[in-house]
Amino acid sequence: MIFASPIERLLGIHFSILIGDVIVSVSILSGYFAVKEPLALTLVYGGLQGFFVGVVYSLMVKLLLQTMQDHGGLANGIMSAGPVFGAALFIAMGYIFVNPHQVKPDLKFQKKVFFSNNDLINKVPNYFLVVGSLTASFTLIGVALMYYGSQESIKNDEEKARKESITPTKGGSKVQNSSIESGKHEELPLHFTRARVYSNCIQEQSETGSFGSIPSKGVIEDSVSSHKSMDIKKTHAEIEASPLEAIKTVKFWLVSLAYMASNHTTFLHLNLYKQYGQRIIRDNKLFVTTGIISNVSLVIVRPLVGAASDRIGIRNINVFLNAASCILMCLMVVSLHTFPWVYMVLITVEFMGVSPHTLLFSLLSAYEFGKSHCASNMGLIRSGNILIVLLEPLFIDAMINAIGWDWLFLSGSMTSAIATLAIIALDWC
Repeated sequence: MIFASPIERLLGIHFSILIGDVIVSVSILSGYFAVKEPLALTLVYGGLQGFFVGVVYSLMVKLLLQTMQDHGGLANGIMSAGPVFGAALFIAMGYIFVNPHQVKPDLKFQKKVFFSNNDLINKVPNYFLVVGSLTASFTLIGVALMYYGSQESIKNDEEKARKESITPTKGGSKVQNSSIESGKHEELPLHFTRARVYSNCIQEQSETGSFGSIPSKGVIEDSVSSHKSMDIKKTHAEIEASPLEAIKTVKFWLVSLAYMASNHTTFLHLNLYKQYGQRIIRDNKLFVTTGIISNVSLVIVRPLVGAASDRIGIRNINVFLNAASCILMCLMVVSLHTFPWVYMVLITVEFMGVSPHTLLFSLLSAYEFGKSHCASNMGLIRSGNILIVLLEPLFIDAMINAIGWDWLFLSGSMTSAIATLAIIALDWC
């Protein structure tokens, strides 16, 4: 993600997304050849695809925020629901093309179980061809819609600017806004606004035969009040900070702290809720069903979270969800030992809180540091988390051995509390 802005400046945002999508599709298709070499598969399917998925995602966030300025959160929420469908589709393709007969792994090696069925193993390369072809097809459709949507947005903006170039006044006359006509959108000081209104009124009245009359007090007052309302509507995100500028601010480190802290909670819940719960609840099918329900709910929850960020603010929704995660992680520990069925319900509820993690902080980054460099700023924030992600599995094992499962999940509650406080502290920066 951190290289998204330089790539965008070099190629343009639309072409960068197109190139990224093509490389992602090619990297998946390349798995057909690379699957026999673990290192090659890791570099191509893992490294290359992972890099450009980050670039495409971050640039799509920026494009949607710029294209749908009033509903950027909702648009990104809908976009972030896409991977849920993609994951479900790719899993289904695995069952259909690789293991349609539900063959079980039977080869045990170092506490792990592998497949020994040669027919099944030989079908694995075909999986990459199928999934890669599907990805390429969806990419083609998505790119076409992206270009079409962007062109429509430009037309709508031009039409809106044309309509706003004529401002109705209280007296029923129309004042021509010369700054919009000339393509300049800067806001003038109030005394210049008064002069411009007076000049335009004189010009209009000269055309109607009433040249020389003084503009009414209502015209001037309306212009002044209109300008003041424009000042009130200025958004926080007018501050545009590059990564080098952002990293020098206290806000950057607070956002980074919140991201890293909440990422620990997200990792615990998404990866370990089943292992933790199976210490008490032995029904594996119940966990599978709960996981499916939780993932399906994300299709609805993520757009709702995005829409809520548009309505009540991204800081507020971040505080709410992180505070909720703090409480829910505590309740999960308590309920597992008292009312196990409540634990199963809380799994789904907590899924809704932690799953929009990347979406929340992408929008928060754009809000705090502006849209121009939001892709690279988010990449910079996430880059500080790379070491933690790599060490998290080892760190988790050490914590389980040292303090046990219950305190491990309570640590997730603590880190959510830290994230909540860090976001609240942004109000004082």
